[in-house]
Amino acid sequence: MSSPIRVVIIGRPNVGKSTLFNRLYGKRRALVHDEPGVTRDRLEERTEWWLHGQVFPVALVDTGGVGGDRFAVEIEKQVKIAVEQADIVLFVLDSKVGVTPLDEDLFRELNRSGVVKKTPVLAIVNKVDAELHEDRIHEFYSLGMEQVLTVSAEHGRGMDDLKRDILERFEGRGIDQPIEEDELIEAEVETEVETEVETETEVEDDLSKRIPRVAIVGKPNVGKSTLLNAILGENRMITSPIAGTTVDSVDSLAQLGGKTYLFVDTAGIRRKSKTEQGVEVLSVVQTRKALEKADLAILVLDGEQGITDQDEKIGGLIEEVGCSVILLMNKWDTQRKNEGFTKELAAEKIRKKMAYLRYAPIVFASALRSQGLEDLESLIEEILHQRQLKIPTHDFTEWVRKESTIHNPMNAKFYLSHQSGRHPPTFVCHVSDPDKVHFSLRRHFVNALRERWGYMGSPVRMLFVEVKSKRRLPRKKKV
Repeated sequence: MSSPIRVVIIGRPNVGKSTLFNRLYGKRRALVHDEPGVTRDRLEERTEWWLHGQVFPVALVDTGGVGGDRFAVEIEKQVKIAVEQADIVLFVLDSKVGVTPLDEDLFRELNRSGVVKKTPVLAIVNKVDAELHEDRIHEFYSLGMEQVLTVSAEHGRGMDDLKRDILERFEGRGIDQPIEEDELIEAEVETEVETEVETETEVEDDLSKRIPRVAIVGKPNVGKSTLLNAILGENRMITSPIAGTTVDSVDSLAQLGGKTYLFVDTAGIRRKSKTEQGVEVLSVVQTRKALEKADLAILVLDGEQGITDQDEKIGGLIEEVGCSVILLMNKWDTQRKNEGFTKELAAEKIRKKMAYLRYAPIVFASALRSQGLEDLESLIEEILHQRQLKIPTHDFTEWVRKESTIHNPMNAKFYLSHQSGRHPPTFVCHVSDPDKVHFSLRRHFVNALRERWGYMGSPVRMLFVEVKSKRRLPRKKKV
């Protein structure tokens, strides 16, 4: 596979960059809101476009609005990095507003830095929804860009022409891959229809055949973006003492120990009473979606503040969606002067406050100083390895019957037991009467299962189902 065509989208705030990104990507990936400055970090996604029977790998990069009021310097740095790595730049403009001094300043900076000479820069005049706006296009040629294209990202107008114009510049990157009409129809159906799966049938999801997703979550200003930068070894995410710097979930590929992981930096989740309307509510929704797709979550805690009620609620959300989890106590370097407060005492407090996550390993670190992260790589690998474990039905049935004899106060009878899922690890036990499975026996099963097979860092679900009685067949009469 050839290297993807890097398409970088830039422009001042609120011209529709994220809407264009979503339209070109084909999904609602970037957070879109009327409030300017919603996008701050570089958001990158990979997709494929088709032209003349060839498939072209494309890397789309959305950037923050240049010239906004908040995080202006940080956003400009991220835009500069993105543009330097671009194969083509889409300079987005607003047809309803026309050319502004900010647009002119940004294009002058592209010229001054030499980007225009080495990289194609297309003027994408957005929000062209009527002939009235078409008549005003001539003023955008005054910027001196190579080409001016009109689109409406919101309504999908001009997208095919834009893709074609981009791909025709990189015909050498295309790969011949003809597809039969029946296959195309089948592919379209698969993307639009969700297959219903019976409760006891698991769709195999082998982590060895895809890139594991690791979500970094926590309340605002605990150091989530700083942690991701430390893992990546670069300033990929904008960091700031201001709570709520990250508002969208941002994906970043990283190599750890020779293995590739997709790390997802998420917006901080505040208490519902303190969550403002609009973009912050959307950020919380994005974070929950990121957790639902993740294989593992790193819950970042604040070493200065200790465990709060909000940390407990976020931990509860992780357990609810069935994600594996690591508890990372960040800013642990701030406790150096507190000699009596050891890691053992801190871990005891965490276990007491978050008893429902007692299976989660705890890491003490300082993301800012890149301290305490040495074991994170092996820990992630081991948790995901154990999460993938599949226990044979015969072995699990025998184990359940044996363990039920150790502590079974209500004398429940166990029959066939099997593992029905791995994300999270889920087990179904067929019993004579589910009401006879005492809560202490349920707890014993889970504890003994972890002692026998592990599942470190992962929630374990055990379901008890009443066995259906079988009708006895009449005996054959002897002749």
